[in-house]
Amino acid sequence: MPSGVEMSMELKEQSRSGEDVFIERFEDLIGPNTNGSESEWTLNRRNAIQVFAQNGFPNKKSESYKYTPVTKWLQSQLKNGMHTAAGSSVQSGNLKNEALPTPLLDESEVRGEPSSLENMKGLHVHATNGLIRGSLSEALPTGLIICSFKQALVDHPKLLSEYLTKAVVLERDPFAALASAFAEDGILIFVPAGLEVEKAIVIHHDALFSNSLIQARLLVVAEEGTKVNVIEHFPFLDAGSSFENRVAEVFAGKGARVDHVLVMERNDQTLFVNSLFVHQDANSFFRTNTVTLGGGLVRHNLNFLPDAEECETHLHGLYVAKGTAHVDNHTLVDHAKPNCFSNEIFKGIVTNQAVGVFNGKVLVRQDAQKTNAYQSSKCIVLDRGARTYAKPELEIYADDVKCSHGATTGELDEDALFYLRARGIHPDAAKLMLLEAFAKDIIGLIDFDEVRNYLYQRLHGLLTVTK
Repeated sequence: MPSGVEMSMELKEQSRSGEDVFIERFEDLIGPNTNGSESEWTLNRRNAIQVFAQNGFPNKKSESYKYTPVTKWLQSQLKNGMHTAAGSSVQSGNLKNEALPTPLLDESEVRGEPSSLENMKGLHVHATNGLIRGSLSEALPTGLIICSFKQALVDHPKLLSEYLTKAVVLERDPFAALASAFAEDGILIFVPAGLEVEKAIVIHHDALFSNSLIQARLLVVAEEGTKVNVIEHFPFLDAGSSFENRVAEVFAGKGARVDHVLVMERNDQTLFVNSLFVHQDANSFFRTNTVTLGGGLVRHNLNFLPDAEECETHLHGLYVAKGTAHVDNHTLVDHAKPNCFSNEIFKGIVTNQAVGVFNGKVLVRQDAQKTNAYQSSKCIVLDRGARTYAKPELEIYADDVKCSHGATTGELDEDALFYLRARGIHPDAAKLMLLEAFAKDIIGLIDFDEVRNYLYQRLHGLLTVTK
């Protein structure tokens, strides 16, 4: 791994805002503007940091972060110092540059235990701090590209020029702008027109620096008439108070079918911000299943733009929040064109002192006639100390649509518990059965047996402790 520059900054009360720390760090990394002679990627990064500087982190008055104090958590961690992917230390306060030794992987990174997902049939990619580590598991089908951004800049520069940052709406969320500015590399998956990739592409985000600050990127391009499945796994890692802020862009071309699964299981000190931007062309199909089983403060910003007719979009999500965890799923489906369909189902289980948040918005623009959009949020609260907030939204400017939404929050069904107990089932076992049945409605929507079985096992373990 490359050596970094330590910015040792002792915090002085109100001496420097969190925004200033990142802006100065960016200028230190990139250097002065060279008046247009830079690569398009560098110019995009400069534009992103400008957007971040203009908008800053969300404050208490920000409606979209009303229930999720991401900035407060981040500023608290900056006081203690966090390491960037390059091995640098980032703290709030004053800048001071000192050289750091090059970190060694076997001493500086933290890896998770191998899971059963390692053994599933697929094209396996291992990532350290969001970057490809080592070689791929096997030879790729003809035309399929899986590589780093740095390699793509040499071998496939037109792909990055055409697609990178084209789906991201930087002004919508400061964390997306921040990651777009700071990501020095990323992972590219390109599926050429007509190719159906039979095996799933499995990305194992299985290593981090301890107390790390990671801002990574993923770009998936599925051209016309393609089929691809992408599975991302963020396993439990004993990596201290890490902050992962990543941006993923997906382009589904005309008639393409893209299936995406994300499983998040980091430790209870992790701040995880996942910004996903999906752009769909005519007759395309996109489905994502976001499963959150770990993390301290987790925020999923899921954005979808069906930008042509006959698009089909599915958003499925499940989260289990226990202890003092805080999980927030924030979604936006922007129906811009007519004759499209979207289906959104999220379920949560919240216990102890944990917090669950769901804010889903369906926007139907004036030209998007014949839109069919469905949205549902359901959450089970197991303890009085646990809290949940749900805010489903419909914003409709077309008059010929079918749209509905709903949110339900409550405890386990007492009648169902009584029914099971009346048949000799122990109360704890009865609660576990009902919780597993509630969660399996979402897990069952995943196509891959290995992923479903792994999640069933993990849920059984979590819910046995949680009940």
